Amino acid sequence: MQHGSTAGRLRSPRLSRGLTITASAALVFTALPTGVAAATGGHTWVVHPGESIQAAVDQARSGDTIRIEAGTYEEAVCVVGKGLTVVGAGRGDDGTRITWPEWSTPDQLPDVDPTECWQAQNAADPESDPDTLADDVSGLFFLDPDGPVRVRNLSTHDHPANGIAAWGADGFRVTKTRAHGHERFGILAAASTHTRISRNILEGTDRGTAEAPNSGTAGIGITDSDASYADVVANDVQGYNIGVFARESRSGAIRHNYVAGNCVGILVFDDAATEIPDDSRQVAGGDWQLRWNEVTGNDRFCLAGVGEVEASLRVSGTGIGIVNADSVSVRHNDVHDNVPSVDPATLQFPAGGLVLVTLPPFNNPDGIDPGPAEGIVVEENTITGNVPVDVLLSSPQLSPFLGDVGAVDFEDNTCATSFPPGICTP
Repeated sequence: MQHGSTAGRLRSPRLSRGLTITASAALVFTALPTGVAAATGGHTWVVHPGESIQAAVDQARSGDTIRIEAGTYEEAVCVVGKGLTVVGAGRGDDGTRITWPEWSTPDQLPDVDPTECWQAQNAADPESDPDTLADDVSGLFFLDPDGPVRVRNLSTHDHPANGIAAWGADGFRVTKTRAHGHERFGILAAASTHTRISRNILEGTDRGTAEAPNSGTAGIGITDSDASYADVVANDVQGYNIGVFARESRSGAIRHNYVAGNCVGILVFDDAATEIPDDSRQVAGGDWQLRWNEVTGNDRFCLAGVGEVEASLRVSGTGIGIVNADSVSVRHNDVHDNVPSVDPATLQFPAGGLVLVTLPPFNNPDGIDPGPAEGIVVEENTITGNVPVDVLLSSPQLSPFLGDVGAVDFEDNTCATSFPPGICTP
């Protein structure tokens, strides 16, 4: 095939066992004029309805652009070692939709080919079933890309793992997308650096039962990175177990987001053991800035937990939680009306507007103590109408399973109730 100003047609390879609607669909390649290609650093592959996104990805090289025309594509797209730009025709119903068949339990999913991407995700992800790959596929999954990844203007629906995910990326950007009904994360940046997730819509769907409710791990996840340098800005996140989850990661900002209808709105969490790509590293999770977010009505009930306490913690009604992390600033947020949907006395994780929690060593085989939540700055926030309290600092007085919180600088906030009492008193 010649590049330059010519246009050709490729017959896409057969993608068997349910990865695409048409297993042998044709792929149109539109090469840019020479001057444009040089300016952008790559070629553009155009995918039309009925054609295969995966086939375009397989043909592309790092630095190329995959442009997906409006339409519905029943695929799980796996990208190994390539930094690509993937652009859709919009995230609305009449835009670009990357979907997976509707399902309620993993045993109803179609089989998938055991490609390198899905095998890696299955082997490394603690939530994976080692006996099947069917519950591990994502809408767009980037494994160890060798250049920046850009995704914008499309939607992903109902994939049993994640909507859009990158592992080991440096320069991961996701903008103006919509994620609906994924089992784990809507958008996930794992073991990645220089991430920006902005102006996305994340919608969780409860696929659990009354005994084990679950609507996806988190809308947005920044995980397992000791230098994430992440910017999570201006997203709308609703209906997940956790809205925005900064887990076992260091350095980033969560700002100007609307977070509602989750079990926990925003959670900064340090448990001392990474999960992706393995559990051999320790990251001192913290150094996050939470600013100008509206965190409201996070009243879902779910069962949560990690490691030995997987799906055993009753959680509901937490606005912002900071667990064992250090050097976190919480400024100018509006945290209001986060009320658990069950009796707060039955919960194993504290409910409230802002909860600062120290847990003992857990979820790591060496018993590494991640240390207390400390060095927390809480300034000029409005924290009102939350149940049972607006502000909570953990201590053994509250529960023998909780430790004391370290230094907290609490100034110029508007709130009414707290544990221990007196925090909200001017």
